[in-house]
Amino acid sequence: MNGLIVFNSANDVVFQQLNKELADHFFAKNADLFPENATAASIDGNIILQIFSPIINSQRIMHCQFDNTYSSFQCDNGLNFTFGDLLGYTFVKIGQRPVDILKRHLGIAIALARHLYGANLFATQANSVQEELLSNCLESYEDHLWDEEEAMMIEALPRLLINHELNRVVRSALDSTLQRLRDLGHQRAHAILFASHKFVASVTSRQALALSPSDLVFLTLLTRSIERERRPLNRSVAVFLQGASHDSQSGCVPCIAQLSLLGKGVLLVQVIEYANLQVACSIYDTFFVLQKITSLQVQGDSDAMKPTYDSLESFIKQSLDALKRSKLKGDELDTSLKKFVSKWENLKKMYIDFFRTFEREILVRIESNIPAFMDELKQLFTLTCCDSSGIALDQLAELASFAEGKLLEVSEFLAVKAERNISIQAYLEDFPGLIHFVYVDRTTGLMIAPDLRANQLISKQRLWSMVEFTRNYLKKGHSTVTWKDKTFHYSYFLWFEDQSGGSMKSIDMQQHIVASASSNNAFKPQFEPGILAADYYQQLGEVCYPKATPGKVKCFELFCIHLGLVTATCAVEHARRLVATIADVAGDNN
Repeated sequence: MNGLIVFNSANDVVFQQLNKELADHFFAKNADLFPENATAASIDGNIILQIFSPIINSQRIMHCQFDNTYSSFQCDNGLNFTFGDLLGYTFVKIGQRPVDILKRHLGIAIALARHLYGANLFATQANSVQEELLSNCLESYEDHLWDEEEAMMIEALPRLLINHELNRVVRSALDSTLQRLRDLGHQRAHAILFASHKFVASVTSRQALALSPSDLVFLTLLTRSIERERRPLNRSVAVFLQGASHDSQSGCVPCIAQLSLLGKGVLLVQVIEYANLQVACSIYDTFFVLQKITSLQVQGDSDAMKPTYDSLESFIKQSLDALKRSKLKGDELDTSLKKFVSKWENLKKMYIDFFRTFEREILVRIESNIPAFMDELKQLFTLTCCDSSGIALDQLAELASFAEGKLLEVSEFLAVKAERNISIQAYLEDFPGLIHFVYVDRTTGLMIAPDLRANQLISKQRLWSMVEFTRNYLKKGHSTVTWKDKTFHYSYFLWFEDQSGGSMKSIDMQQHIVASASSNNAFKPQFEPGILAADYYQQLGEVCYPKATPGKVKCFELFCIHLGLVTATCAVEHARRLVATIADVAGDNN
């Protein structure tokens, strides 16, 4: 049984995806709620709401009265529930998998919603394409990629290692493609090349916002999901990327992603930023602050409301200033802007009156006016950040053909190389007893690992269990873990480097996490270690190096599996030399 249900603030079901087993289970347990002669396939939002009403209302009460909502609970027969929220929407993940895995899948679902909807989560302004893409991505990830693909389980992209001359040819083709995009008027663009789902290279125009590792993983997941539909992969998709986390304009970058499958399994992704980033970022941040003050109002926390209101006022001012500077025009936009300003001035006056008297009646009036204000904010976001009509999509398809011609001489080699990228056999002489490794650069989101399909000694299930085991210890503050079973010796290392590649001494993570567990500043990420739901490793770097400049700390991971006869001392020495060897092989682009 597996499923995802999303409720809005009024407890209405805005999204549901239930597999047949879960739908049959709901039907069997609640047959009296279904119309006569109905089947499990006819389950709709009203029936789901009746089934889940006690749970969701309890969740709301726990939030309002105690600010301590459920994160998960377990039922008989191995059926588990996990909860998450985003911008006032409650996400409920249901399944017969362990809670940690359900929490990871829930985080992926929320991340996909952010990337596909932006601030217009399940709104009427969004069309059915987003819902279809979300459903397909969730199904592809949970039913196929999570269990089959090492990259999706690690949440990093396999990097294709190619020689300097081949890399020069590839980059020249991407640079030419990017130049043609600029000639068409797209000054903020990216061109990314994959071969058999392995990352080959990317180029970015100077004016564009750098992509984050989670953006690259999302684009790969989106591509894989569309491929599973068995449709020709030549499609344009509207997405909202995050951008580099250390950039002030990151968080919501409206883009068009042109996915084009070239010859020999080579994939070109053209990403065009089309909206004003200052406007998009300011409005997007306003949604989060508005949701925060709404939560505080429900909880009756008047002391915390004042600084949050100041933040809300600041972000709205930033949004209006950014709109003024952007010089966006249109009768519909002008009408929407006037309505938004009018509703904000009305709401602002009520907040001023409330902070002067703290009368409950004024707070009730504020709460009744916020939904209409939120609707106007969404409309403003739609008009300013969701109109990509200025991009000629047929020209992007023509550019893909141009890039294919540039890569014609090397595409077959890339395809062959992608099928046998790295073999563990090349490492056996220097590292006797080593049977598999995964080296991950969390700063770029790229990984280097031998092909697991050709490895007869280790199963996917064993590697999956190893990664989950190390993540459980990482959450407790352990950056180094080694252990053995009857057959193999396992080791895991996480470390940080500065921009020049020098090692950085961090705080004692375990001691810090234990000591701060009861404080308000405790390191408590909402999701499991990874980068797609939230960049866990960036947050970890900020905890370990609070005074470091954002974006200047690099994070790495290394997973190693040796034969059980190898000692812990030998495994650690192998790990040290293996990192140096990979750095040499990867070259300057590592």
